[in-house]
Amino acid sequence: MYRGYGNNIYSLSRSLKIAKHRALFAISIFILLFSALIIRLAQIMVFNDRDGEYGFDFTPSVISRADIIDRNGVIIATSLPTVSLYACPHEIINIEEAAEKISDALKEIDKADIAKKLSSEKKFLWIKRNLSPTQEQAVLNQGIPGMHFLKTERRVYPDGNLLAHVIGGTDIDNVGIAGIEKVFDESLRESTKSITLSIDVKIQHAVRDELQKGIEEFSAIGGAAVIMKISTGEIISLVSIPDFDPNKNSDPKAKERFNMITSSAIEPGSSAKIFNTAMALESGRVTPFTVFDARFPINIGRFTVHDFKGLGKMLSVEEILKYSSNIGSAKIALDIGRTVQKKFFKDIGLLDAVSCELLETQRPLYPTPWTDVSSVTISYGHGIALSPLHMITVTSGIINNGILCNPTLLKRENAVQGRKIVSKKTSNLIKALMRINVTEGRNKFADVPGYFVGGKSGTAEKQKHGRYLKNANYTGFVGAFPMTDPKYSIYVVLDEPQATAKTHGYRTAGWNAAPICARIIKRIGAMLGVISSTNPEPDWKDIMRKLL
Repeated sequence: MYRGYGNNIYSLSRSLKIAKHRALFAISIFILLFSALIIRLAQIMVFNDRDGEYGFDFTPSVISRADIIDRNGVIIATSLPTVSLYACPHEIINIEEAAEKISDALKEIDKADIAKKLSSEKKFLWIKRNLSPTQEQAVLNQGIPGMHFLKTERRVYPDGNLLAHVIGGTDIDNVGIAGIEKVFDESLRESTKSITLSIDVKIQHAVRDELQKGIEEFSAIGGAAVIMKISTGEIISLVSIPDFDPNKNSDPKAKERFNMITSSAIEPGSSAKIFNTAMALESGRVTPFTVFDARFPINIGRFTVHDFKGLGKMLSVEEILKYSSNIGSAKIALDIGRTVQKKFFKDIGLLDAVSCELLETQRPLYPTPWTDVSSVTISYGHGIALSPLHMITVTSGIINNGILCNPTLLKRENAVQGRKIVSKKTSNLIKALMRINVTEGRNKFADVPGYFVGGKSGTAEKQKHGRYLKNANYTGFVGAFPMTDPKYSIYVVLDEPQATAKTHGYRTAGWNAAPICARIIKRIGAMLGVISSTNPEPDWKDIMRKLL
């Protein structure tokens, strides 16, 4: 009997243990399912409901974004911790009172407007993003039920407008929407390593300042300037005005966000004569001293080619570039032939898109088919349209011993292996011709003593709906310094500059873009390590003779 009682006790204890384990298992399953339900509800209400029925429009986690720095380590984009204010309307006891307190603490918020929003059935409502510490404290002092703070971060650009078209910017959720911020959005999110740009903030300040002064002086509606390190293709400065403040979330489609350097297609005017001349020299059929008849206008098709301030005489290739003769350039193109011309323009990269980190790059525009008339007009920069980035890239390649380097906004430590586009001989001849154009030609206002500036100006009528506007021009000057050993190239463009008393009524590039270029070079030369030389001017014509 005692033994049977013990068996009953053992059996009861075993049953209780089994029941206990089953209960714990059931409770665990319940907790697991409940947790999964909570997580799923959170996903639906927070992560998957951007402005949906619950009113959530954010991802409630702080995303750290790496810095962007200039070539010298100066921070040009960083993220700072901040807080944002949100409301849970169902927790608010008195909506009218809450609305009044919010508008008292945050003066920019309208009482009636916020009261209407708080009256909605939304479970979550943003009140204000990125509060200042003062604003945060003002809200805290009100002690409003249903108001909560979320720790976030804000993208900050210390230099404001200065690098607007390079940086681009982010949206309110710190997602890149344009420029470097957009192109490297994933890298900036996933790494703490800074992105180092080729831009030099000091140079950028100087270039933007001088360009802005020039725009104001000539009453232009806008302008752009770009500086490139010739041996590496690094863009040291890129300015496009009008610009914007990336600290403010302005309309991405606003006109201020248009980057003239990369996104515009501008007829280069006479600046393109550099390419036409390089073509002639590279062909081996002419030299800088070969003479063409530029005495009379040329009739081709329904067009007549004239010279602005024509000399009415025979001109050498050197003089055609120096005096910017349209007739002479046309004669060169006709002599070499449209097939050779098109192939040369293709080979040097003028007919293909130029690659760059920025997404907003404009493809070149040119005629199809490439007729004799096209060949003539393109010889002096009409009928082909290029972005300023395209112009400076190809020009830099021609004078870089004929080696073209793709442009970049990222810092490069060493010279890169570029692509051969012209011979070293042609390169040296063009360098000499570009310098002569400034010292003896119609671009004397581009000269800076000691820097041996070389270049070519260009003026072209703007187009609207396929028609040229007689009173609206783009003016530009593309150049480099020092031409004894070119280190940096520069391109300055003005949009619809006006004549002044100082320009004697002229509004062509030699009177406005060229002097702006000179002022920029004078200001940044030493900053770039190019010291003004006291050496005498080389005999450029003698240099050319020795190259032949």
